[in-house]
This record gives sequence, C-alpha cells and structure tokens, in this order.
Amino acid sequence: MTPEYWNGYNREQGREKTLKPQPKILSINQLLFYTQFLRTSLEQINDNAWSSQLSSELSQQMAGYASPSKEKCFLYKALGICLAVCQDPVHIKSQIQKFLKTTDYMEAPDRLGVISILSFSAESHLDLILNTLQEFGAAMDKLTISGFIGHLKDYHHGKRAKTRSTLMLTYSKVAMHAPKEQLLSRVEADITENILHHYRTGCQDMDLKSTLIQNATEISCAVLKTGDSQAFEFSYKLELLDYMMDFIKKEPLDSLVSPVRYEAMFAIGQLCKLKPSLTLEENREILDLCFKSVFPLPPLEKMKEEGKKLEDTLHIELMYECSLEALSELMKILLEEEPTPDWFQEMFHLLETWLSSEKEWERGRALQASVWLLTAYQEIVNSTPQETFDHFGYLIGLLAPYTCASITSSRQWVVDCINCILNIQGQCRNLGSAEEELRCLREALTTPDPEALFQASCKMAKVVSKYFPSDQATDFIEAILDGMLSASPSCATAAGLWMKIILKECGGAMLDEVSDILSRIYIYMPTIKQGSLRQFLVESVSILAHHHLEAVIFSLLIKHLPMDSDTTELWRSLGTDPLLAPQVLKVLIEKIKTPTSQEGRMTSETKTDLHLAAAVPLTATCAIFEVVSALQLSKTVQELFPELFTVLLQQISQTLRQKMPLPRMSSRRRLFRKGQQLCEGNPCRLSIEALEAVLFKAVNEKLIRTLWKQRTWMLLENPQTHHEGVCLLVSVLQRSGLITVEIIQSLLPWVNSPSENQRGTSTAFFAQLMTDPILREKKLLKSVLHILEERLEDNYWIVRRMAVRGLGNVVYGAPEKVKKYKKFLLETLIRTLEETFSFEIIIECMKALAKVLKELKGKDIGSSFRDLTIQIRKYFDNKDNTLRALAFVLFGILAGSAKRKWKDYFAKQVRQSWVTLLLHLQDPSPEVSMECRATFHLCAPFLGLKRLQTILNEHLSWRTELNPEELQMDICRHLAKEKAELLENFYKSTIRYFRSSWEEIRAAAAKLAGIILEHTDTKNMKWLDMEHLLTSLQVLQNDPSPIVQLVATQVLRDI
Repeated sequence: MTPEYWNGYNREQGREKTLKPQPKILSINQLLFYTQFLRTSLEQINDNAWSSQLSSELSQQMAGYASPSKEKCFLYKALGICLAVCQDPVHIKSQIQKFLKTTDYMEAPDRLGVISILSFSAESHLDLILNTLQEFGAAMDKLTISGFIGHLKDYHHGKRAKTRSTLMLTYSKVAMHAPKEQLLSRVEADITENILHHYRTGCQDMDLKSTLIQNATEISCAVLKTGDSQAFEFSYKLELLDYMMDFIKKEPLDSLVSPVRYEAMFAIGQLCKLKPSLTLEENREILDLCFKSVFPLPPLEKMKEEGKKLEDTLHIELMYECSLEALSELMKILLEEEPTPDWFQEMFHLLETWLSSEKEWERGRALQASVWLLTAYQEIVNSTPQETFDHFGYLIGLLAPYTCASITSSRQWVVDCINCILNIQGQCRNLGSAEEELRCLREALTTPDPEALFQASCKMAKVVSKYFPSDQATDFIEAILDGMLSASPSCATAAGLWMKIILKECGGAMLDEVSDILSRIYIYMPTIKQGSLRQFLVESVSILAHHHLEAVIFSLLIKHLPMDSDTTELWRSLGTDPLLAPQVLKVLIEKIKTPTSQEGRMTSETKTDLHLAAAVPLTATCAIFEVVSALQLSKTVQELFPELFTVLLQQISQTLRQKMPLPRMSSRRRLFRKGQQLCEGNPCRLSIEALEAVLFKAVNEKLIRTLWKQRTWMLLENPQTHHEGVCLLVSVLQRSGLITVEIIQSLLPWVNSPSENQRGTSTAFFAQLMTDPILREKKLLKSVLHILEERLEDNYWIVRRMAVRGLGNVVYGAPEKVKKYKKFLLETLIRTLEETFSFEIIIECMKALAKVLKELKGKDIGSSFRDLTIQIRKYFDNKDNTLRALAFVLFGILAGSAKRKWKDYFAKQVRQSWVTLLLHLQDPSPEVSMECRATFHLCAPFLGLKRLQTILNEHLSWRTELNPEELQMDICRHLAKEKAELLENFYKSTIRYFRSSWEEIRAAAAKLAGIILEHTDTKNMKWLDMEHLLTSLQVLQNDPSPIVQLVATQVLRDI
C-alpha cells in the first residue's frame, strides 16, 4: 500500500464522487494482517506528509461503513496507527479532538472506535493524548446542564455517563499502549487520578462499575509489563482495592446477575501483584470476602433453573465458571505474592470454616478451592524438595472426613487434595504405587453404598499412613476431632475411622506427641456425646496405649481429682482391653509404690504438705478402681492380687487423716476463685473403694458381704479404728487363702517406716497374721516375733498395742511354739504391762497374757507368776470396765496355774483380794460381775476354808442364781464361828470400799460391814474402831446415791 496507490485511488474517487466504494467483508485474520502490514509499511516509508494525508483519508472513509462492522473496526485501528506514525502534533490533535467531539457515545462501536484511535496514537504521542483527554474532560466538567434537561435522569445515565465511561476506558487503554519507559511517570497523576475523578463525579451505575474494574485490571497489567514494576509503588492500589471489594460485597448471594463479581476478583488479583505489598491481614480480608461472595451461591443447577431462556441459562453457567476461575486465579496470585507456609496455612484456615458448613454445595466449593490452593502451593512454595511438609498432619485431618461426603464430586475433590498433599510430602522420595492406589480409590468413592465408601476411605487412610510424619500427630488429631463435630454423620464416622487407622499404623513413632494427643481428645470429649463417635475416642486412647502405655498413663494421671466422667471413661476403656489391662495395672502399681522410696528424704518443707494426699499415687489408686471395675475377667486381678493388695493397703494407710490434693489447672476447666481450693472427696475412702473393687473381682461376693457386715471399710477409714479394720480385713483374707508370702515380704519394710500410719498398718497386719500358720510354715515366725518385740518400743501407741496383740496371737498361729517362746512372751508382755500407762495397751496385754496362759495349760511359768499376780491385782478396781473384767479373767487363769511352788503365794493373794471379789459380784458392769463370779469360784479353794468351800460352790455355781447378800451373810457367819481371826482384815478391806467410785460397790460395802457387825460379837472385836465406822456411815448417809443413803441408814439403825 504505497502513496502512489493512494494517489491513484484518490483520482478514481474524484471521477466518481457521486459513488461510494462498496466495502468488502473482511475476516478477523485479514484485519489483523492488514493492520500489521499498515504499521510496518508506514514505519518503513517514514513520510510525515503522507501519513497525515492517509489519516485524513481514513477518517473520511469511516462514514461509508456500517457500525458495527469488522471493516470499520479496522479503519479505527488503522487511523490510530497512522496518527502514531505521524509526527505532526497539530494534525494529530485536531484529528483526536474531532473524534472526541463528534463520536456518538451512545453507540458502543463508536465508543470502541475512538478508544482504539487514542490508544494506538498513544504509542508514540503519550503526552499529547493525555493532555487532549485532560482538556476534553475538563471541558465536559465545565459544561453545565440547566433547565428541564438537567432534571432528566435519562440524560445523566445516557450520553454524559457513556462519555465518562469512554474516557475512563481510554485512559486505561492508553496505559496499555503507552511506551513502557514513559508509563510509570504518568500512570498515577495523569491516568489513574483522572479515571477516579470521572468515576467519582459520574453516576456510579453498573456500567461505570464495570468500567472501573476494567481500568484497574488494565492499568495493573500495563504497570506489570514495564521492566520496573517491582520497584514502583502504586499509590492508588489500596483505593482501587477498596472499590473492588465494595463491588463484590454488594453482589447478591442468591443469584448471578452480572459479571461484576468475577471481573472484580480478577482485577484484585492483578492489583495484588503491584507494590506496595499487602499485609497478611489485608490478604486475609480480601480472600475471606471472595470466599463469602462465591461459596454461598446456590447450586449451579438451581441458579440455572431461574433462567427464563436458554441464553439466560448459558449466561449463568458462564458467569459461574468465570467466578470459580477468577477465585482460583486470585488464590494463586495471593500465594505468589506471599509464598510462605504461614500464609498458606492461614488460607486453609479461611477454607476450614466453609469445609464445616452445613450446606453440601458450600463444602464442595471449599474442597474444590482446596485443590486449587494445594496445586498452587506445590507449584509456587514447595517447588524445591524438603524433608517434610509442615502442614501434612493438619491438612489430612481437615480433609479426610470428607472422603465420605454425600456429594460424589466433593469426595473426588478430597482425593485430589490428598494426592496433591502426598506429592508435596513425597517430593524427596518415590511415592511408588500410592498414586495408582489413590486413582483407584477415587473411582471407588463414586459408589453410593455407605459401607463401600467407608471401606474405600479406610484404604486411603492406610495409604496416607505410609507417609505420615509422626511429629504432626497433634495437628492431625485436632483437625480430625473437628471433623467428628461435622454436621454430616458419615463425615464424622470417617473422621473417627481415620483417627484410629493413623494411630494404629503410625502410633509407634508418636511417643513425643502422646501427651498432646490425649489432651486434645480430652478437650473434645464433652462435645462429642454420640455413642458411636465417642467410642472412636476411647478406642483411639487404647490404640495409643498399645504403642506407648506409660506415656498414656502418665498423661491420664495428671488429670485433676476427683475424676470427671470423661477421665473415668478413658480409664475404663483401658480396663476393657484384655491385653492392656494387666499392663495398665502393673504401671499404676509402680506409680503408687514410687513415693515410698523417697520417704526417707522428706524435708521440713515437704512435711508442711503432709496433710494433703500425694496427687499421683491417689490418682493412680482411683485409676485402679476404674480399670478393675471394667475388667471382664477376674483372672487378671487374681494374678496381680498380691501387688494390688499391698499398694492399695499402703495407699489407705498413707491417706489416713489426709485431705484431697490441690486441683491442677486444666485446659478446659479453670477455677475462678480466690486462692486455691482443695478438691472435694476423701482420699482414704477413694483408696478403700479401689481395694474393695479389687477384692470383689478376686474373691466371691460372700466375702465382700462379710466385710460389710463387720463394718471393715468404716473401721479402715477412721484413724482411731484403722488398725482394727486391718485386722478384720486380714482375717477374712486368711480364710480365703489370699495372704501370700509375697504380700508378707512386701509389708515387712513398713514396720520401720517413718510414717506412723504405715507402721500402725503393718503392725496390725502382722498382729493378725500371727493367727495364721503361714508364718511358721514359711519359717518367718521368729523374725516377725522379733519385729513385734521391737515395735513395743514404738512411740505410736497403736503400733505398741498391735505388737502386743500379735504376741498374744501366736497362740493361734503356732500353738506348739508357745512353750518354746514362753519366757520371751511372758517377760515381754509383763514388762509392757508394768511400763505402759495406756488403757488400750494394758487391755491388749491382759488379753495376750490370757491367751498365752491358757495355752500353757497350767504349766509352770516361773517367776513371772509373782510379777503378773501383782500387776493384775492393781486393776481390780480400775474405772475401765473392760480392764476390770480382764483383770478378773486373768486372775482366774492364774488360779489354774498356781502349782506347788506358787500355791501358798497365790493363796495369800486371794485372801487379800476376796473382799474385792465379793463386792465386785455387784459390779455395775454385768460383764465384770460375771467374770468376777467365775474367778471367785476358781479362787475359793485357795482360801483354805474347806467347810466354807461347799457354801461358796453352791452360791457361785452357774446352776443357781447368785444372791450376793446371802453369800456375804454365809461367809461372815462362817468366819465368826470358824475363823474369827480373819474378820479383822475382812472388815478393814470392806470399809476401804466406802470410798469406791461406784455407788453399787459403796452400797455393797456398807451392807457387808453391817453383816459383819451383825454376826460378830463386838466385845471380841478389839480391832474395831466403832467411832470411825459410825462416822463413815454418817458420811454415806449424805452420799449422792439414794441407794447408798438408804443402806447406810439401815446399818446405823441396826447398830
């Protein structure tokens, strides 16, 4: 196309001025070819005059073509190219002004035409074009519309609005065609500022919004194409982003009515590439807004149903696809601009909200977006191999539940996500057959059968487990537990299945994560109440325990007391596992034993906390209760009984008088109180309940009933009766054959414990055990006797008392050894009786002595006889009923042991005591009275009064009812006749009881004194101090007891 061609063409035109050329229909490819050809030709010719002439001719030719047409579009572009090549500013400006003023802005092709002219012209004349646009815009702003036209809305929404829109588009097109080296200096003040000015002053309708979106996109693209875009700070970036985000916010969420949503997202993506870079929070706000704009849209099929025509349906489908594409592109751009793992995780946190939506289509879109994000991450962030993918566990836990989503496409999106995650994780190693397996499973997940879906999901979990990083187990567990809270039951079930499989397959390497895993499960238990889902939790703990039992137990033991129902359930789950239960009990046993070895190192600081039970042993004790209660078979407890019995008895002993430990603070429970409050409960009772549970499993129910009837548990819990409870407990266990050498050996060290409680418990244990032949059979009798002897010196009275009881019980456990240890037993018991001031220990001594003496069956007890007789007589008038009764019993036993050597001695002791025996026949205590009667009967022969013996036998025999007054009269009558010399001591012993603490004894003594006087000639009683007697009786007349007063008055009257 040469100047000569155009000159000939013009001459031809001159000959046929009345005829217009008939345009040919050109294809798009032809138009592009001619446009490029024109540009090349003009640049080679380089003739300014010819370029000007050509541009004028092209301008004139436009009128001959219809609008719109491809030919006219070509002419606009050709004119722009000509003006770009032309070097005549005046001509260029005149042409531009002409088109700006004459263009019909109501016609879209004409608007596009003028934009083409100016944008192509800007390639060589940027300043000229921008200045011309500025002048035209300013002139338009100065033009005032008055009168009737000014009130016409159609006008403002018509030509004026279209003109502004055209100017705005022209500016951004100019930016795209501007020389790269000139653009950055003009893009803000001369381009963007004018665009925003026209937008602000215009009527901001849908057309103008779309125009601004296109402006933002084109300007961003233009800047990015310059070589210095990374060093350029675009000051209008945030303002344009605000506009774009505002446009998106105003889009309806129930339908797709315009392209604004996806156009604005695409514009945002381009703007985000520019500097300055956005903060993490700004990026988050953008992505969150876009998610909120796209994900809630109704399902595509539903939106398509709203279309009235096929064109509407196709348009809606196109806008939907464009919206998803724009969102995908935006996510990729945001990740490119902030290619960090933290931002990647934050993006997934935004998706997480939608993944847990109750609406299936929202979850489906979120899953599709997850695929986009993971693919982008793999391409952008994780392009170089690394050891592990830091988000592997979290993402698998987040996505895995949706392998059983209700929508098939959602399930397949999940497989794509997991495949991508595995590829990221496996970049540094060969995935092998994993990808092929996932492809097969992707197909399997298309089935509608729920059971088949669960099976396919489980298989996928096993594939993933091969690549699972153990150090991310906690992240996985937390995410998968969130999945169990899903509104979809099938997804929640899938989450539980994945949790079990991952723990089973990979749990062996999760030792360091055990505590955190259990903590997460514990936190979620109150919110997961549905039976089958809750079962997944407890089974997961059991699975983990199979891998790391001690770590699991340690984590459970740090839970606060008293145990809540969730902790209880976890312990019981371990008890229901027949393989785990014995191991769990063994570990718990060791946890209780441990503090014992440290007791010797107690400091004054630790002693201040001795009133509080140790937390770990007590928690372990409660755990034993739960585990044992859940056991299906008794065999486990029976095999571990010696160890269980020992540690639980130890715990019962240690927690006597103690309070519950201070509560630990937990992640889901906080005490909003001032200071630290003690936990509620009784540590000793909790320990007793554990022992009771063990016994219930180890022995028959009849034995347990026996313990309840004997109030054994109540006695054990009370510090004052604990030792008696131990004796009853051991007694029952003896009958069941449950006391073993192992138990005995375990308790032997306790007798030297610094703890009074433990010394008391162990001594009571051995005291009762002395009744069992096992000590003799196992050759432990001598050592236990030695221990008991040492414990007689203990500073704790209960220990001393139990030691005495144990010495006496040797009669039952090893009766044949009593004679061998006769001297040791008697000397030890009598010495204790002499040195102690405790009624309880004295009573125990007397009982022990009674047992030993009965077993000796009258055998000579040597010098112990005299010492014992003296000690026993001291307690005839003791205030304690039991002590008096025992003293009489023991005196009676001595009567049977008084053989040759000690017969005279004992006869003397009897004569000194017979008034006491006679008066205590009327003892206020029936038991004492009964024992006194039996002893008096046994001692009567030692009085040496053969004739009186028959009378005494008749009165004291159990065959007749005792009448103490008649007995006294018969004795006094006999003494007055036969043994008057005995009356003096008899009388003096009697009046001493005028001061007795018991009114019955004082009354009996006064009556006996009267009987003595009645049957004796006072003239022969030179030793009688009548004045003293009368005074004493007069004192008794004023006695607090009416009975004593009455007897004294009668005796005085008879005198």
